[in-house]
Amino acid sequence: MLTKDAPGSGASKPKPKPAKVKAEPPPKKRKKWLKEAVSSSDSDSSPDQQSEEEHVPTVHILNTRAMKEMYRSYVEMLVSTALDPDMIQALEDTNDELYLPPMRKIDGILNDHKKKVLKRVSLNPSLQEALHMFPQLHAETCDTTVKLLPGGDPYNRKTLNKLKKNVSKPQEFSVEAENSLFYTLYHSLHHYKYHTFLRCKDETTAIEGQDEDLGQEEVVQQCMRNQPWLEKLFDSFSELLTQAQSKCA
Repeated sequence: MLTKDAPGSGASKPKPKPAKVKAEPPPKKRKKWLKEAVSSSDSDSSPDQQSEEEHVPTVHILNTRAMKEMYRSYVEMLVSTALDPDMIQALEDTNDELYLPPMRKIDGILNDHKKKVLKRVSLNPSLQEALHMFPQLHAETCDTTVKLLPGGDPYNRKTLNKLKKNVSKPQEFSVEAENSLFYTLYHSLHHYKYHTFLRCKDETTAIEGQDEDLGQEEVVQQCMRNQPWLEKLFDSFSELLTQAQSKCA
């Protein structure tokens, strides 16, 4: 007579459940990325580290997530300033931790590249003052020389607001043609922040023109959702620094 085996007798042991693989941590928040990027500022570096960093290709530095996030915050600050002329001063007054560090870092990068240009060409005081004062620069080639004519409305470098005081008409300068590129490059680096601010102002004006009922916050959000526009700004920034790096190497 056949008998049934007791339940579980002779049966293979159940396989142990595989251990759960821990999920990857979520991407770091933008504020933390910004802090990491800013923590490597030149002011915290030793002279030896700074000299080594001068040889690091600009393209490599720019092609990092931290740098792109920092630049995005920089643009967001300029967009907000385009809508509120008192924005930068308010950030300074409150010692803002989100927008001020990226702004100062980007400003520092631009200043470092200006110094590289000055190693290749000397500026007499009157020309340098004119290049600093006026945000536009017209260059006209004349045989072996180039005529530089600064122009545009002077502005406050800190707040980016136009100056209310009257300034004398800029004079024309004649420079050697072979060095003209360094003067225009220096001018572009010096006024990059203001030129980008004007591009942000054009964008906010266009958005407000489509819907006058939008609040400032929504206008800022629409600007920051425009990825092609943001990428175009970043590409211009990258090209300017790359040009300075290659011409002044």
